[in-house]
Amino acid sequence: MKFSQVVLTIVYLLICSAAQVNVAGAAPDSEYDHSRLIEDAAAGDVEAQYTLAHLYLKGRGGMARDVERAIEWLERAAASDHQDAALDLALIYLEDTAVRGNRARALDWLTRAADLGQPDAQYFLGLAYRASDPTEAVRWLKKAEAAGHPEAGDELMRICRENKKLCF
Repeated sequence: MKFSQVVLTIVYLLICSAAQVNVAGAAPDSEYDHSRLIEDAAAGDVEAQYTLAHLYLKGRGGMARDVERAIEWLERAAASDHQDAALDLALIYLEDTAVRGNRARALDWLTRAADLGQPDAQYFLGLAYRASDPTEAVRWLKKAEAAGHPEAGDELMRICRENKKLCF
């Protein structure tokens, strides 16, 4: 991902989040023109897909909240190895009331994000395995710590205190 793409995405999100949105969740279409973003997303621009997904997910920038459309765009971005899109999908399947209860899909996306190197996903996966498979928990927590996750080292030390042979 190019630095300029990241900056443009952040600026775009800031502009959209700062915009006034009416109580119904969408402003009049004339206030927002997402045609370029939609074209870029449809053409395979991963950052555009991710940005568009979040506009739908949060109901911002004149877009009505639409979890299903958000999931579609996040899946496209995740299919192109966007690690944050994969993590967001895991969190949606864990937390969003529209798709709640799909823990199997949540674990699949969390594992995908962790495999792609997303530090939060590695940390959460380590926590998820702590009780059932401490060896796997240590493996993921070590990866998260190496990637700079601020809490992974503390959790890893707790596991190692309980079972020293796992860590050495």
